[in-house]
Amino acid sequence: MDRNRLDLLIQKYIDRTATPAEQDELNNWYREFTGEADPYPMTDVQEAAAGQAMHAYLTAHIHRKKRPSLALYASLAAACLLGVILYLNWPKAAKNKNLVAVIPAAASENRFIYLPDSSKVLLHPGSKMDYRYNGNNREVTLEGEAYFDVASQPAQPFIIHTGRVSTTVLGTSLNIKAWNTDSVTVSVLSGKVQVTDAYQQKTILTPNEQVVYNQHTNNIQQVKIIPATVIAWAKSDMQFQDMPYEQLAQKLDRRYDVNIVFKNPALQHCPITGRFSGTESLNEVLDILSQTMGTTYSINGRTVELDGTACFNQIN
Repeated sequence: MDRNRLDLLIQKYIDRTATPAEQDELNNWYREFTGEADPYPMTDVQEAAAGQAMHAYLTAHIHRKKRPSLALYASLAAACLLGVILYLNWPKAAKNKNLVAVIPAAASENRFIYLPDSSKVLLHPGSKMDYRYNGNNREVTLEGEAYFDVASQPAQPFIIHTGRVSTTVLGTSLNIKAWNTDSVTVSVLSGKVQVTDAYQQKTILTPNEQVVYNQHTNNIQQVKIIPATVIAWAKSDMQFQDMPYEQLAQKLDRRYDVNIVFKNPALQHCPITGRFSGTESLNEVLDILSQTMGTTYSINGRTVELDGTACFNQIN
């Protein structure tokens, strides 16, 4: 494969525009380049971590509108390149209905994730999530803390595994906290869930109820909750005072894994004050910002373009 062709395929991977045939062509080049089909086997978590590291670098530099050079990729370790290809190959991941997400503990923003089944997840920094669909069940393995807004699919139960505790959902919103192997906290904000412990004891939770499992002593505590208190962490990165629109856009880039660009550069300096719950989708956030700031937006793949004439108001 000549350099121009390779550069083109790499750019298409980054832009999420590569066809299945082009994806296979680049994957075949990688195998030929290394001389082995899989020279550095990696776990799903390692693949996702490597992919996220490179994706963060590429996102930070894509506004320069420079085509990534072949030297950038040639300088990477083969294991990291494999991780990039697997991570950036989102269309194939969605088709297979599997997804791995790892959020570094040092991240300053929570991460909003759309699952292949249209469920929405807000993942706390330092958390890991592995989503799998086996044809019958939608299953998630979670380490850390996450807010779930589960798409209702009665024929395919949504099961969240946290240590020795499993939570079965048909369609609801809930928060799960499992930072260590001893304690799991399940809080229901809407709908109904069934929580099963290691001894097959089942607890049914309805809105505004919480159960705390001590997996070491098998102690169970069920209490009433105030939902806003349980998911207070979700809004920690969505409260801002007189923040320049450009700085907010950078936060949204990281939170929703997109690239926001300004058609009118003057908008970058507009001050914004806002308070969101933190569980809103990107479209919901952009709708509110557009109505308040008198701006418009368009989304093409993972690129969001903002446009407008002036700053005339702020969020109350």
